[in-house]
Amino acid sequence: MRASVRAALACGTLLMILPLGGCATSSTPAPETDGQFHNTYNYLPVNDVPHDDQRPVLSVEQQEKLRKELMTVRDRQLPPTVKGTPTKPAQSPAPK
Repeated sequence: MRASVRAALACGTLLMILPLGGCATSSTPAPETDGQFHNTYNYLPVNDVPHDDQRPVLSVEQQEKLRKELMTVRDRQLPPTVKGTPTKPAQSPAPK
């Protein structure tokens, strides 16, 4: 009886250890020996900042003209039942 208990314990121990062996392996390739970091995730380097935007900022008159054009397009797309309710345009922030 003792031999069967020992065999059962040994078998149980092996069955518990075998699944842990899968955690010790890796499917990623070994690192290069040149010491250079190769970015495989397409992230920007930390010190690589975007360039300044060279496009001009819209003036207040251009912003108002664009806002009116957008409101007319929106009003053309609304069904007739919704057009009867007046809407207040959003207040624009004060220019800096």
